[in-house]
Amino acid sequence: MGSPQPMSGKLDDDRKRIISVTMSQSLVSQIDELVGERVGRSRAQLIEDAVRWFIDLTVYKWSERGIYIDSSRVVLQSETLSSLFFSKLTPSDQYELGVTAGSQAPVADVVRLFHGRNPKDPANFPLVLRLLQEQGWGAISLRGDLIVISSPFYPAPFIRGFLESLLGKKMEIESVSTKDTVALRIVE
Repeated sequence: MGSPQPMSGKLDDDRKRIISVTMSQSLVSQIDELVGERVGRSRAQLIEDAVRWFIDLTVYKWSERGIYIDSSRVVLQSETLSSLFFSKLTPSDQYELGVTAGSQAPVADVVRLFHGRNPKDPANFPLVLRLLQEQGWGAISLRGDLIVISSPFYPAPFIRGFLESLLGKKMEIESVSTKDTVALRIVE
């Protein structure tokens, strides 16, 4: 995540201090599982990383130019405005835009750099889809070779292009009875 930056002309004090925290047994168990899976070196390291992520990813970092989370600028816009933008593009244009966006998706870097995994490996698809869900893409589930997105933020052709490029698999849009759901079948 980089080294600490000077604040107000002063260098951060980066010396370590021992503190005590009380947390639920279920959280401690989850931390222990993560250490066992080698996601983190120790309880202390995972807790310190969690606090850093909290500081970096909370919305209190406002500036006159917007909200920034790491290197991303966050835009709050209505679904109506997004729908209007996409309505001016043909489904083919939406797909091509999705392919371009998926090939440059920061989530791929997160999967590679922070999780040490390949986003194109099918074993890692659940992680990739969970991260997209956490970013507001909709409620995403993977059922075998079927990806189902409830309440999708983007239109189906864009999502198809994005996921094909990001995951490295060809997909087909499955017909569904409601416009509030996108279903994609992995065909390759």
